[in-house]
Amino acid sequence: MAEAVLFNLATDILKLAGSITFSEIQLVRGARDELDSLKETIETIRAVLLDAEKQQWHNNQVKLWLARLRDVLYDVQDLLDDVAAEDLRRKVTPGNKMSKAVGVFFSKSNQLAHRRKVAKEIQELRKRLDRIKKDREFRLEEHQREETMAIASGRKPEISAPDEQIIGRKKDKEKIKRLLFDPSSSDTVSFVSIIGKGGLGKTALARLVYNDGEIEEHFDLKMWVCVSDVFDVNLIIKEILKSANCQDYENKPLDQLQRLLHETLGKKKYLLVLDDMWNEVRLKWLELGDWLKSGEPGSKILITTRSRMVAKVTDEKSAFYSLQGLSTSESWDLFREVAFGDRQASIDQRLEEMGRDIVRKCAGVPLAIRTIGSLLYGKKEDQWNRYRVKELPEIPETDAIDNGIMQVLKFSYDHLPSCLKHCFAYCSLFPKDHVYDKEMMIHLWVAQGFIESSNGEDNLEEVADNYLSELLCRSFLDTVIKCDDEVLNFKMHDLMHDLAQKVAGGECKIVNFKGGDNDSGIRHASFSSEIFSEEKMVSLLKTSKLRTFLYLGGESSVLNSPKVFSGCRHCRALGLDKIDIPLLPSSFGKFKQLRLLYISANQSIQSLPDSITDLMNLQILKLIRCRNLKTFPRDLRKLVNLRHLSIDGCDSLTHLPPLSELPSLRTLILKYSNALEFLQQTSDPEQSNTTHSFFPSLEKLCLLFCGNLKGWWGRMQVIRAYQKHRLDNSRSSFPKLRSVDIVGCPSLNFVPPFPRVEYLHTDSTKMLKQQLMVNPNCPSEATVGSTFIPFSELKRLDLDGRDWEPSTLETLLRLASNLESIILDKCDLRVSLMVCSTFPCSRNSRFGIVKDSIYHAKKTSMAPNGDTLRNFIFLK
Repeated sequence: MAEAVLFNLATDILKLAGSITFSEIQLVRGARDELDSLKETIETIRAVLLDAEKQQWHNNQVKLWLARLRDVLYDVQDLLDDVAAEDLRRKVTPGNKMSKAVGVFFSKSNQLAHRRKVAKEIQELRKRLDRIKKDREFRLEEHQREETMAIASGRKPEISAPDEQIIGRKKDKEKIKRLLFDPSSSDTVSFVSIIGKGGLGKTALARLVYNDGEIEEHFDLKMWVCVSDVFDVNLIIKEILKSANCQDYENKPLDQLQRLLHETLGKKKYLLVLDDMWNEVRLKWLELGDWLKSGEPGSKILITTRSRMVAKVTDEKSAFYSLQGLSTSESWDLFREVAFGDRQASIDQRLEEMGRDIVRKCAGVPLAIRTIGSLLYGKKEDQWNRYRVKELPEIPETDAIDNGIMQVLKFSYDHLPSCLKHCFAYCSLFPKDHVYDKEMMIHLWVAQGFIESSNGEDNLEEVADNYLSELLCRSFLDTVIKCDDEVLNFKMHDLMHDLAQKVAGGECKIVNFKGGDNDSGIRHASFSSEIFSEEKMVSLLKTSKLRTFLYLGGESSVLNSPKVFSGCRHCRALGLDKIDIPLLPSSFGKFKQLRLLYISANQSIQSLPDSITDLMNLQILKLIRCRNLKTFPRDLRKLVNLRHLSIDGCDSLTHLPPLSELPSLRTLILKYSNALEFLQQTSDPEQSNTTHSFFPSLEKLCLLFCGNLKGWWGRMQVIRAYQKHRLDNSRSSFPKLRSVDIVGCPSLNFVPPFPRVEYLHTDSTKMLKQQLMVNPNCPSEATVGSTFIPFSELKRLDLDGRDWEPSTLETLLRLASNLESIILDKCDLRVSLMVCSTFPCSRNSRFGIVKDSIYHAKKTSMAPNGDTLRNFIFLK
């Protein structure tokens, strides 16, 4: 990952070159020369980094050299970021409001001392970098950095769900089904084990079987659990209960979990899939196995594993199914589909010859075929030939040696654009079989600076979404859940996880503090359910300069110590999941570089500490299921870089600060916060300035299931002031708002207008009517004689519920001149008919869908006339 780190560092230096802070530092004698020398050294090293990353795989000397290089580069970046953070603090804190201490810090004499100190540190870092450049007793070739900006605006690949179009496994599927239907075993519960080396598709085959219709009919209950490396009986039982849709299994001791498992499986013929088993200790299995015998005769446990010993440990009488690689023709079919996009397309004879030669290297292993094929997709003939002649011959065939598949995957990794290498390796922070939330992962990537903007103005989340799509397309990640062709969750194959850990080189690590582990050099760390001491944690933080601190749940008392967070001053992402400790006010002042703060399931927080407003680099703030959180700090407006604010399941939250004063806020999500009545409790109408844009940067607004939410402001005078201003300038509120979800807020009677919205999802007739019509004398009740606001940019409309007034919808459809699609969910049929007859037919209007209509209708029972929708579909 070093080459990507260096590129990001060089970019930061260039950005600072034009800043006031940087110019002032250059005034110090010699500082300009030191900075210029630093940049020249970076450019010199940069040219050989791609070759160094490839060589470190088999050359320990290169690996150590890269580790030293990364350390000094991180230190340079930390120094520059600290300078920029102090500069930002000075700009955000007005001179007449500074505390005495801040005033002293920014005095001229202090500023000069600060510049000299920074200049001296730059000199020392430049010397360290020069020594590393010279201390190289091996040859490295220079390579140009691959252009990666195309990913930001390039194709977004079509991503197939894992079960779709799996090649070559129909016969295997039928054989596994016969083994599962076989009643010959005398035991109540019997075992079937799918055995095969990594990458063959054991999990994919098991999933095909699991989702089969005949399997569905044969078993009363189906459950799927990923076991992987750690065989934790307590955790496995919880996952079984979760898969069986059991409730109330959290926080129960093992004996109660076992009784609940016994009750869940009793008197049912069940199928349990234990995916990716590694346990070879019989005694460990017996702790679990005895509790799985509660089912009815015919119950089956399907195991996927690489080891026959694992299968024998579970049951000597287990039916073994040894999975083989794909045949030559099946391998070619899979390769054609991935490398050319179509299994049936005609192919140039020269490319076919090279393709078949490359496929032989993969020895029928689907994962190897997919990754190599994805790499070659869209490449020209000379690139195919270069890979086949110069690079692939150095890799042994997949089945020739034990790690053959890993070398094929590493080959594909080496040819990833540098910006994707960071993102892929970072995924190793989570355990095997973890289901990644796409939005959270994208936010983590952005917080770490992994996402590159071609012009400084790109939406980084959109660019990151394209990065993710590219990794999915190249088979480095696998889709788990999609909605409307958008990926919501994804996973990593366990071999890909092994590769991610390998290429991260110790920078990204799940820390367990077990004896013998070398935790030096960690920059990104996650911690889970292990119980460890404050001393070990503090020692790690002193030596590691962590940029990521993710606590994934478990014993959290160690985090009560102020020493822990005081050691995280370089941290850019802080995730505290399922901890229950108060947040110490003194802790957050240390996090100058923090970009992401995620807190979930913390019942000890009643208010966020005021020190959070000092986190001026904070971009993403997520608060999830903090049930006792009541208030926010008043000066949240100081968070000038905050782009995403998500509050979900904070039931006690009663007050929010004026969020409209956050200049960079792009996404506001407020869900399941039932104590909140108003988004802004404004006591004086004059406090709300109606002459400026309202939420100048907001692009996405979600207000979901806030049952007591009544309006935006708590004073009617403010509403009237905004309504009057709206008549004068209807486009001043939410100037960039494009996506709005307002559902489950029945008491909501006023939201400032959003005339530029492109996507609208709501179940509120009152809110929609109020958006359409303006009456300054009666702001909460629109009248027919009111002024209409056109929804000229609305393209997609989703409406829920049965209380819609046809006249209101007719007005909306008339004002929404560019509407392309409508989805009506649980709507009255007369409303559906009105929409059908009103919605204009144009080149852009593609379809309207009515879901769960109160009248049962078949797809073809009512076709619209030629002047309305092209496709109008009723779905029961």
